[in-house]
Amino acid sequence: MTSIDPRHGSHHQVEGTNFFLLVGSQRSGTNFFRELLNTNDQTVVHGEVLLPYPHPAQWPNYLRTMVSRAQPPISTADGIALVDDYLVFLREDTRRGWPSKASALRAVGVDIKYNQLRFIAPVLRDLREGPFLLEYVRTRGIPIVHMVRANVMHQALSIAIAERRNVYHNYSGRAANGQVELHVDTLLSYAQWAQEETEIFRRLTAGMSTLEVCYEDLAEECRQAGPDGRLRIESPLLDGLRKFLGVVNDWKRPTSLAKVVDRPYAELVANHKEVVEAVKNSPFAKFAASI
Repeated sequence: MTSIDPRHGSHHQVEGTNFFLLVGSQRSGTNFFRELLNTNDQTVVHGEVLLPYPHPAQWPNYLRTMVSRAQPPISTADGIALVDDYLVFLREDTRRGWPSKASALRAVGVDIKYNQLRFIAPVLRDLREGPFLLEYVRTRGIPIVHMVRANVMHQALSIAIAERRNVYHNYSGRAANGQVELHVDTLLSYAQWAQEETEIFRRLTAGMSTLEVCYEDLAEECRQAGPDGRLRIESPLLDGLRKFLGVVNDWKRPTSLAKVVDRPYAELVANHKEVVEAVKNSPFAKFAASI
């Protein structure tokens, strides 16, 4: 089994800036949480840097600048060195990209989905080993904020509705029109997948520095925000987040992102009664009344 030498990780907590991972499954609320975290002057979270988006800070674009290195990394040591250098680059790119936060910056986060954890994998790595990235963050002592959704049927509905409408995020605030018809077997399989993925991730990260945050709890905090959008400073959830990330407790309700599912399911789902009945007769029956 390969291992990572912890002696090489000393530069991950320098100049008062620490890294952390924001991890969850699709439609678990990580995008909403990322927007919330970015309202803090001491925090910047990058969205899904492992995907091939055009921003220079994205991992695939960074790799194109590494002309002197083998791609993909051959050994575990190669992978370590590459991720080490990328995080240093990302920290500096963050300061350039967020000049208003540069002097106050204390925490730089990266939003990664469960199924992206194997995107970085050295060639000479045993198939029996878990994701290289989790071994990396374990050894480096990088904390993980784990986003979960208590109501997995709502998560499954979000996945299914987003797929049918091909709308995954709503930054325009435009209301949705019409209805969608959902395949009940597919919907239930999504709920099962979301539940199992969360449990697998919990097992993989046992003993690591993790803070689990529930989407429903964050949504409730936003509903209780003051007239200026500022979240409650006395909230145990937000104070725990402050301590975990090492930043001030100063958060606001995100205003840049509107809900994709912006109407009751009974109005949005054409076969709503069929869906409710199917859920009632499934392992997820306790969520039927919430649909």
